[in-house]
Amino acid sequence: MAQVDRERESLYSRVNSIESDLSSASRSISDVESKLAYIESAMGSLPSRLVTVRGRGYAAMGHLENSIDLLTRKWTESAPLLKQTFLNNVQPLTAQIRVLEAETQRLRTEIDKGNLAASHVLASRLSINASSLRARAISEASKVSAPLNELAASLDAIDRDLKVAEKTLELFSQASFPLKQGESPVLAIEGKIMISDKSNGTLFFTNQRFIFEGKREIVLEKKFFIVTKKKIEKSVSIEQPIGALQEIYKGRVGLIAWTGIYIRYKPERGLEETPFDVKGWEADIITRFFNYIIGGEADKDIAMIKGVQVKEAPAIQIARCPNCGAPYTREIYKGETSVQCEYCRTLIVIR
Repeated sequence: MAQVDRERESLYSRVNSIESDLSSASRSISDVESKLAYIESAMGSLPSRLVTVRGRGYAAMGHLENSIDLLTRKWTESAPLLKQTFLNNVQPLTAQIRVLEAETQRLRTEIDKGNLAASHVLASRLSINASSLRARAISEASKVSAPLNELAASLDAIDRDLKVAEKTLELFSQASFPLKQGESPVLAIEGKIMISDKSNGTLFFTNQRFIFEGKREIVLEKKFFIVTKKKIEKSVSIEQPIGALQEIYKGRVGLIAWTGIYIRYKPERGLEETPFDVKGWEADIITRFFNYIIGGEADKDIAMIKGVQVKEAPAIQIARCPNCGAPYTREIYKGETSVQCEYCRTLIVIR
């Protein structure tokens, strides 16, 4: 009896191995099929999403037009062959998998009945067939999935940038402050300032300014110590010309060492560096976009998308007070549209 039990367990183990091979083969096919469907669906939506964000006033990331055009051409050229290869060489293997799955179920039934001799013969054949089919499915699927992976990587990068643009527009539309003339939204990320009241809010970056808008909950009504009515109040707690920021770097913030960023201002501003709690990937996005703005690429993209000439800042910018005629001797930061005369305090408009 013990010998029979060991033999039966050995056969069940072979059944599990066969089922594992068939499952792996089936998964290879379904993964490619899902990826084809995903790319085809996403490719159809990218141009319309871009048109929408441009129509709503987002003019940064000027590479998106070229990136989508290039990816569309690649997909148009490669899609017919990839689909045909899938239909001819990959999808038909599904029927063979179903046949072997049915035979494997029959093998399990034979083992249950105690027909061990016949089960050994069937198990040997199915083991060879399942292993062979698994190898073939993986090989044929990889011929389609390899070029799809390259397309999907480009698609995901564009999708991430479009999501950033879409979220940025959403947050700017809810902001309590207006944009200045010639100012364009570039990035908006929700975060928490880690000084003073540690309020939640939004970090806004335009081609001219950095703004942190905090928000706090105001209780309007309570009944039996239960809040029944409240509102969210927003207010700008930091507003600096983008050129007044010396650097933004990723680091750990808070006692529990959350991922965040530190904003360091130029020494003459006399401001302490400010930590913000944001997600890790958001910290990477913020540093990327800050460099994009401060390096002048954002202004070039915005001018190109809006069809206007790039306004190049002179290497040495001299401003004179319209009231007393005195020159303004301090640094005029990128994004600064007006300064105050050091002598008579008159507002000097930067042109």
